[in-house]
Amino acid sequence: MKGHYAALSLLWICTAGMVNAETYDYPRADPLPQDSTSNLLRDPALLTGYDVNMSSERFAQAWLSKTNERERIKAEMYFLGVMDATEGKAWCSYQRLLPPSAHEQLYSRFAHLKPEERNTRASALIVAALAETLPCQTAKEK
Repeated sequence: MKGHYAALSLLWICTAGMVNAETYDYPRADPLPQDSTSNLLRDPALLTGYDVNMSSERFAQAWLSKTNERERIKAEMYFLGVMDATEGKAWCSYQRLLPPSAHEQLYSRFAHLKPEERNTRASALIVAALAETLPCQTAKEK
């Protein structure tokens, strides 16, 4: 019988404590504008999924942005996609160069684009820079 009273007392204490409990509201971010091209008010300077033939200059503006984190993240995803698709084919390898190190290697290249590089395809310049930094060894070099 004493066990029942103890359990009921504990249940009553827990219930009484919940009476004063408050619900915590997590901070919420403001909704972001859509990136799709269906939004006529969309800023044409923003990167979208339609930027498949992106110039090195457009990529550099987004990737090196100090004011637009969202564009920087999109450019970083583009960069990682190019790295992933070309690793082992045009440059070698993640064992020797992880993405953060690749970022450091290419940062200066994109921060100081030559005039003739500005309109080249960003993916081609990324691949060329990676191949220059970490070329794949041929059978003769091993």
